[in-house]
Amino acid sequence: MDEECANVASVSKLRACLFDLLESLKILVKFIVISLLCFNLLQTDYTCLLNLAGDSANDSLPIARSNISRPRVFCLIFTYKELHEYSDIHSQATWLQHCDRYLFVSNHPHSVLEPLVVKNRYRWGSMLISFDYVSRYYGNDFDWLLKVNSDNFVILENLRKLLEPHSPEEPISFGCKMKIKKTRLTYTHGGTVLSREALHRLITVAFKNSSICYLSDSPYDDEELGRCLRGVDVVFGDTRDAMGRQRFIPFTPQEYLTELKPENNEWFLNRSYYEINNTTRQLSPEAISFYNVSPETIVTLYYYIYKLRIFGKNTPSQNVTEKKIKFN
Repeated sequence: MDEECANVASVSKLRACLFDLLESLKILVKFIVISLLCFNLLQTDYTCLLNLAGDSANDSLPIARSNISRPRVFCLIFTYKELHEYSDIHSQATWLQHCDRYLFVSNHPHSVLEPLVVKNRYRWGSMLISFDYVSRYYGNDFDWLLKVNSDNFVILENLRKLLEPHSPEEPISFGCKMKIKKTRLTYTHGGTVLSREALHRLITVAFKNSSICYLSDSPYDDEELGRCLRGVDVVFGDTRDAMGRQRFIPFTPQEYLTELKPENNEWFLNRSYYEINNTTRQLSPEAISFYNVSPETIVTLYYYIYKLRIFGKNTPSQNVTEKKIKFN
């Protein structure tokens, strides 16, 4: 009798233990599920903060991503080793996040930027190599190629607005149009946009014909590119706004907001394709790019354009808390 009671007690204890174990497993499963959900939420928020380009403050970027027909822009940024930690990392964390794809071209590798490394070349030599590389490996991933330097700042939404009426199959280029009166050469300065067809003509015709294009290295990359484009009948589009003001600005916004003094900017006043007068000296509200900007200006412009909220205006709610950026 005592043995039977002991057996019953053992079975009861075993059942109780199994029940407790089952309940513990249920709690553990719930904990794991909740943890995974929380991790995903936290990871998403952290990515937004890290990229500075995915929170609700940036209303245009999610809309643009959902619009399949919008112009796809591949950003190609030319830089040097000395600029990687100075300006490149700030461009990567800010306006470059608005490109569909981007690639740095540098004379030295970098673990974060992951540039295409082209050594012992002037800018033109690097351009010849990198244009062919982008066309070969990414040719189906973009409609337009944006070529800039590491000290540019570009508002991609305004650029796409300019490109919308045009087809990437047009042989056309955009930028701040300049001219050399003596040779009647037209070129762009402070950033250039090439249609897919313009790039195709460069790769398949111009870069294979030394009578059209200078195929050796040169420090005069803007002029050489203009000469090559002219040789394959690529036209230079008008990038001015309705009042004739520049949208591709080969200066910092600070410089252009003040009067362009002839003694300091004679090269621009003499080479500008269009007349510079009191109206065209003004800064366009539809500006697309600035040039020769410092890292501080890059981050400041990004904050003012994408993050600053003006109360009383019909603007989307936004989170302006960002990670701090250290300047060297």
